[in-house]
Amino acid sequence: MSIVRLRQSAALTVAAVTSLLALPAAAPSAAADTTTLYVNNRSATCTDIGAGTEAQPYCTISAAANAVLPGQTVRVASAGKTYRESVHLTHSGTPEQPITFVGVALPPYPLPYQFPTVIPAVASDSALTLAGVHDVVVRGFSFNNPLTAEAGAVVTVTDSARVTVDRSSIGKPTAGIAITGASDHVTVSRDLFSSSGGVTVGAGVHDSLITANDFNRTKSAAVTVTDAPGIAVTNNTIAFSCRESVKIDGASAGALVENNVITADHPGQSGTCTTAADRGETEISVSTASTAGSKVDYNTVHPWADASAYTWAGTTYPTATAFHTATGQAAHDADLDLAFTTPFWFGGNGLPASAAAAIDSADPTAPGVDTDRIGVKPGDDPAVANTAPGGGVRDRGAYELTGQDSVAVATAGADVTSAQGPAPFTAKLTAAAVNDWGVAQADYFFDFGDGSEPVHSPTPTVTHVYATPGTYQVNVLATDAQGGRVYGQSAGRVVVNQPGELTTDLTVGVDSGLILTVDPAARSPWVIAKEDIDFGDGTHRAFSGAGATSHQYNAPGTYIVTVTVTDESGRTVVSTKTVEATNASYTAALQPGERVQLLGGTAGGLEYSGANYTGKVWAPFLPVPQGGASFEPKDVMSMASATTADQYLRAFVLVNGKIYSAERNLGPASGGVAQGQWLPWKEVSGTGSLAGISQISAASIGNSTHLVAVAGGRVYEASSDRATGMWSAWGDVTAATGIPAGVTSVAAGTTGNALHIAILGSDGHLRVADGDYTKGRWSYGDVTAAYGSPAWMTAVAAAPTPGSRFHVVVLAGGRVHETTGDYAQGYWTGWGDISAASGLSGINGVAAASTGNSLRLFTLDRFGIVSNINGDYTAGQWSAAAQVPGSPVFGPQSVIAAAGL
Repeated sequence: MSIVRLRQSAALTVAAVTSLLALPAAAPSAAADTTTLYVNNRSATCTDIGAGTEAQPYCTISAAANAVLPGQTVRVASAGKTYRESVHLTHSGTPEQPITFVGVALPPYPLPYQFPTVIPAVASDSALTLAGVHDVVVRGFSFNNPLTAEAGAVVTVTDSARVTVDRSSIGKPTAGIAITGASDHVTVSRDLFSSSGGVTVGAGVHDSLITANDFNRTKSAAVTVTDAPGIAVTNNTIAFSCRESVKIDGASAGALVENNVITADHPGQSGTCTTAADRGETEISVSTASTAGSKVDYNTVHPWADASAYTWAGTTYPTATAFHTATGQAAHDADLDLAFTTPFWFGGNGLPASAAAAIDSADPTAPGVDTDRIGVKPGDDPAVANTAPGGGVRDRGAYELTGQDSVAVATAGADVTSAQGPAPFTAKLTAAAVNDWGVAQADYFFDFGDGSEPVHSPTPTVTHVYATPGTYQVNVLATDAQGGRVYGQSAGRVVVNQPGELTTDLTVGVDSGLILTVDPAARSPWVIAKEDIDFGDGTHRAFSGAGATSHQYNAPGTYIVTVTVTDESGRTVVSTKTVEATNASYTAALQPGERVQLLGGTAGGLEYSGANYTGKVWAPFLPVPQGGASFEPKDVMSMASATTADQYLRAFVLVNGKIYSAERNLGPASGGVAQGQWLPWKEVSGTGSLAGISQISAASIGNSTHLVAVAGGRVYEASSDRATGMWSAWGDVTAATGIPAGVTSVAAGTTGNALHIAILGSDGHLRVADGDYTKGRWSYGDVTAAYGSPAWMTAVAAAPTPGSRFHVVVLAGGRVHETTGDYAQGYWTGWGDISAASGLSGINGVAAASTGNSLRLFTLDRFGIVSNINGDYTAGQWSAAAQVPGSPVFGPQSVIAAAGL
């Protein structure tokens, strides 16, 4: 729920004044021949000797005042220029045909913003004087007194009857409105007194009404009545005034003070008068001679903490309860310490939703006007019980609460999704208003931001043609059936461009890391709807919105880049360019020599690189192509690789219980497969089902690759000739060898025609199973039982070197240890601490490969950094650990695999 936000229209007619006061009859007067006179001092055709037509308006209000007749309305325009004149109204209307002066009111909302019609006081005179007139309405003016020495009120009503000053504003410094002489039935309604004087009602005045005004930090008492019987002060909001809020003085019998919201002080909000000398010691004061027939009720009164709320016949009362007990007055008054909301564009003291005692609790029989200060009708707050007599729903004070909460504006094109296009461009604008009370919206007022005339719409969606290029923000004012208003702006703007074609200025470039940069440089008055880029390597990317993008090639080559751009109007252009992607290290790593392929899997994808130890070069790390079978790299649980005799790398990944494989040609181009080219991924099939696979490893004998898997704590093996691609069924190695179940990790390698599988068991033992394909049998040995082993072994890797040696590497307590089985000599060596030799510890993962007579170890530490340790068995020494050149930082839980050639 929010305070209503309302924009005053200068075209509104006089609101009905519901009063219990009797009005005397008026003498008949001559009627006007025309209904409207115009005043506009900014018009080049204005003249004070004309007839005040719209085409040739008066230049001054005084000229219109001297010419106006009963039944006529004087419309006073404003475009930011004031009327520096002392206006004296001396002509009268009749009850049936009043004279009405209408200006442009100070707007409570920025939409539509209009400069108010300002009349400043001149010399020592009032800005407006109504003397000896009757049946006159003045509405929608801004009165102020710029003089440093003020002589009186800025608006004076004297010896006049049935005069209304409505929906105007009274500005600083101190003067206000004065009602004097033998005036009666004068109404001051729905006016804003902001840091100004208040209303003074002098001797001789009777039966007048002060209602629905906002007295905001007045520099005098808000309402002062002296010797003026029959005064009614109703539904005003009086906040932080100097002196009293309402002072009924002298002999002013029959006064009615009802439905007002009065606050003298609130922490963080106060007026300019805060000392005892100037703030006043009571808020509602009724003199002894004024108590007869007077009534005080249905107000909220919050005095200064050390002052009184009421003075009645000279006696002060600090609270409504004390006042009621002593006098019978104020039976329904309450003390509300209010922090007023300030939702209005030029200030205001609206009720907060928490002020339940003031909501739906005003006396509906009190005289007043039919709306609040800014035109909102009384509405029933569903969250507050009605306590007004007869179930009335009017709130106390000058403002009504409404359920209007917010309004947003969505912008689009009438025929396209985005609010952008060439001039002339037709936009579709949709307002979405929220009303917490469920009150229906009655009107949407759209300001299109291009200087065109705003429009009212009963529906939330309108279209508008923007004729001129520019960027425009749309504003909307939503009004509900109660008159509650809420203002909002479009989050996005309407962009109108010069007409033009869809064009591109394609630029491409590739760096030594094989990263391609593509900038289509697409231009269109419409929004670029889609850019589809074919990178020339079998991949493409489609996305909305123009701009540069990058792409990582996974191998050097000549690529044709094709960009297809479409804008929202449906126009399409295609541009192509050829790019050469080269990298000397990539090429050198594939040359003959001692070579290793390293793969790593991360959440972002699979990366690969290659080393040529003979040439002392590492290729750049590049993404493994994802063509073929579809899987998410982040889901890779285990990775394995092996090379074949015909120089193919065979890579395997375990994803969600399935095994996928891809091959890369490491040798010369053959069969249409270029050197370094990857073939698509495909699922390993034909092996039969194997549930619960947790880890894989691989090794090759010739062109036949053996795939080893751990599933349910057991070890299985299947093989495939690369040329045929056919796989054998899984064989249970644990069953064939008698190795106990409870296997946690495996690593495979080959020597000659034998497959060796290093196996870690949950019992902490390292065992090695040997598959002799010449003899056609399996055997195994318990290395731990025979030679011992490091404690806390968690992972194992393996690779062979010449001479039928099988190297087993284990990860234990974050350190790397190695033992070698020499199958030619028939023994195993003791354990060596590779971490001690290389200076590397804190390891999370390890992979092994071999080239020539060297063992190549790759470790993954807790920071995701991959390092390389080389064991040269010819020289009999281990190298220090060194980070793999160009390696990305893998996650600490990533998987890696290595294979030598």
